[in-house]
Amino acid sequence: MPSDSNSQKAAKFSVMPKAFELKPREYEAIRVLVKEKTGINLGLRKRDLVVSRLSKRLRALGLSGFKQYIDYLDGPEGPDELVQMINRITTNKTDFFREKHHFDFLTGHLFPRIYQAGQTSGIRRVRAWSAGCSSGEEPYSICIAAAEYFQDKPGWDFKLLATDLDTTMLQKASARLYEEALLEPVPRHLQLKYFARIRRDGQVFYEAKKHLRDMITFRKFNLMHPSYPLKTTLDFIFCRNVLIYFDAQDKTDIMTKFHAVLKPGGHMFVGHSESLMMVKHLFRSVGTTVYERI
Repeated sequence: MPSDSNSQKAAKFSVMPKAFELKPREYEAIRVLVKEKTGINLGLRKRDLVVSRLSKRLRALGLSGFKQYIDYLDGPEGPDELVQMINRITTNKTDFFREKHHFDFLTGHLFPRIYQAGQTSGIRRVRAWSAGCSSGEEPYSICIAAAEYFQDKPGWDFKLLATDLDTTMLQKASARLYEEALLEPVPRHLQLKYFARIRRDGQVFYEAKKHLRDMITFRKFNLMHPSYPLKTTLDFIFCRNVLIYFDAQDKTDIMTKFHAVLKPGGHMFVGHSESLMMVKHLFRSVGTTVYERI
């Protein structure tokens, strides 16, 4: 027979976290709130995802179910909890140099075009935006590509605005530290050139070097803001795998605002499953998920 201590251990490890039921009217209340605050359109098939990602919050707050959670969001702690909820609902899948064809387009087509125009006009600067930058792999990849292209072209100034709605992801991006495995898509010579290998708590990390960090400004920004109050027009925008969370009208509104802050002939990069056919009067296709401002 098992000893009492073994029985106690078995009992300890057999305890499963409490499962929460999300009733249709409760899910609808969460859907409406998320749409109102972020513009993100949670489809009817996202209910299991919402349960999975928010259950930990219910346990942390000591709540008995989603009805209590919705009441909590309406209470004095609601604004702070709303940030936590949005951070968990948004998906943040990213890698260094993800969708390589976009970076090939930058270095093989767009940067040479910008360079030639700058040599003619005397305006040697590039301004860009990574909208939905997640934990920073995309903006750092863009800046590495720019630094490599313009390194032997004196007088050029490159700056990138990187924004996201998820404050947790922005903190990770601003911390500029990446585990060794995450750097695998970055060629070894670029790892050495743009990252410092450091040890922290017995683990190896790669830290973006200062000259790379200085090219990027990280900010929280909601794409549903009525306008995009930038100080200058942009040469290009990366907004990849973000539009999939919005309905058709919001996609059109967002792309109209992007169009307004791009220079004539500026470029728009979107995700592999996204298209700008709904705004073909504003953008024309010039490559695989690459569009030029009309």
